[in-house]
Order: sequence, then C-alpha cells, then structure tokens
Amino acid sequence: MLRLKNLANKYQKRTCRPLYANTQATPYAATLHVDPAGTNGFRTATGALRVPPKISGSAVTMAYVAANGNSIFPGSVLARVKGTEQVTVATGASAEVPFGLLANFVGGDYDEGFSGDSLQNSVGVWRGPDSVFEILAPAFDPAITITDGTSLGTTVTSAATGESMLYAGSDGRLTTSQASGAVAVARLIEKSSATRIVVELLV
Repeated sequence: MLRLKNLANKYQKRTCRPLYANTQATPYAATLHVDPAGTNGFRTATGALRVPPKISGSAVTMAYVAANGNSIFPGSVLARVKGTEQVTVATGASAEVPFGLLANFVGGDYDEGFSGDSLQNSVGVWRGPDSVFEILAPAFDPAITITDGTSLGTTVTSAATGESMLYAGSDGRLTTSQASGAVAVARLIEKSSATRIVVELLV
C-alpha cells in the first residue's frame, strides 16, 4: 500500500511488481547509504535526505526524478556500498556490481516515510536470479529496445535467438546501453508498451 502525500497521485501504481517471485526472489533488507562526511549517499551527515543521492561527490543525473515529484522510483537499480549493507543508486560503471532493484519510493511526493524521519533508512531490495518482474514507467529507460528480432507491433516470422540484456544506466534505471565491462542486471522478456516492460533478474 502506498502512503501518498498528494491526492492527485492516487492512481500511482508501484513501478516494480513481482510476477514470479514467491520462491525465486527475496526482498533483501538494506539501508540507505549515509556518508559520515556528508558529501555522498542518500543522507547528509545531519540525516537530511538527498534526492538524487550523490556518489563519489558527484550528483547522479536523474532528470526523471525531478520530473516525477522528486522521487526515486521502485525498479531503480541499486549497488551495495563495499563492506556494508548500505545501498545507493547504481550508475552502470564498469567496476560496479549491481545488487538488485529498489522496492520502495524514496523522497519527494511518493516518499514512503523517509523524508520526514532521519532515522528511517530501511529499504527493500529485490534480489533473485530467474525471478520475473513487471517494471512500469518512469522506472526504466524509455529508449530500451528489443534486439532479438522482435519489436513492438511486428510478427515474428523466424526463430529469434538473441537476447536483450539490461544494465544500470547513469540515472539508475534499467537500460540496454552500457559502459564497457558493465554487469548485466536483467534480461528483457517483453516491452509490451512504452510504459511497461517485463524482465528476468540476473542478480
């Protein structure tokens, strides 16, 4: 159940929805990255929420966050901070290991309790190879394309053997473009419309 702050958002759906996850996936209990120096992570040294978060001192480019109530949406790819159970938004860098998909809305109009409570740092992260999820816009890169010989609105007339692998984009959303050496997060099963994809997790 979403705890919305604005009645205008009453029709908002959760943008990361498990389809086949009863035995295949686990909602891992993680915490938002808090940097003691106050320069990186989701929270500053005083506990104030920073959306979009900063990684390595630089703000993550998230135009879709500003355009959608200043919230990070479920389905965004997260990475684990080395040596901790803290997570931050993945950027798709070549040395980065994706940890899973965000299960909660964080910050802004759709926030699920994080903005008003500096002690609330717990988030769910969906993990589990072979699990299947429905991801709704705007939680994925709209430029995602199917590269296995099929495309929206066409008929497959021959065997399609390729696969569309999905990676963390620079804004944390699933995308088909990737940096050299980036680790795949999921496999694209279907792009049924401009606002919905179905993916199989690989992490």
